Amino acid sequence: MKMRVPLAAVLLAAVLAASPAWPEQKVPVAVANFDFLDTSGEPRDQKDVHDKRLTALSDYLRQQLSESGKLGIVDLPCQAAQCTATDPGFATLSEEAKRAGAHFLIIGVVKKTSTLIGWIEYSVLGVDDQRAICGELVTYRDDTDESWRRAARFSAGQILNRCAFGNPAR
Repeated sequence: MKMRVPLAAVLLAAVLAASPAWPEQKVPVAVANFDFLDTSGEPRDQKDVHDKRLTALSDYLRQQLSESGKLGIVDLPCQAAQCTATDPGFATLSEEAKRAGAHFLIIGVVKKTSTLIGWIEYSVLGVDDQRAICGELVTYRDDTDESWRRAARFSAGQILNRCAFGNPAR
C-alpha cells in the first residue's frame, strides 16, 4: 500500500529543517553592585582592597550571567555607586531597573565574618513587585582575589540553575 504525502507537507518540512532555530530571548536582568559588611574585627584597615574586590565581584558576576546566553544584563543608572545602600525595600532601585528595561533585579551583600570565612547573600527580585523569586547564602573560604572570584562564579551558576526567570507577571 502506497501512501501519498501532500507536496505542501514535504515543502514545509524541508523549509523547517533548513531554517535556523528561532533565537531564544534573553531575559533582561539588572545586577546592582553588591554591598559589603565586615564583621571580622581585624585590626588592619583593608577597605581599599575590599572595595576593589567588591567591584571586581559585581563585574565578574555580570560577566558570568551574560556569557550564559540566558540573561541580558541591563545597566543601572547608579552602577558607579553602591545602589542598594540607601534604598530600604529596594523600591527605588527596582523602579530604576524597570525603567532601564529589566524584568528582574539581582541584589546582594558580601559579608566577611573572619579572616578565613566570607558569605555572599543574594536575592533575585521581580521589578514589578520587589518580591524575591529566589535567593541564597553562599559561603566561601579565604580573603583573596581568587576566593572572591570563585564565590562570584559559583553564585552565578546557582542563580542560573536555581532561579526561574520566567514571566515577571506570574
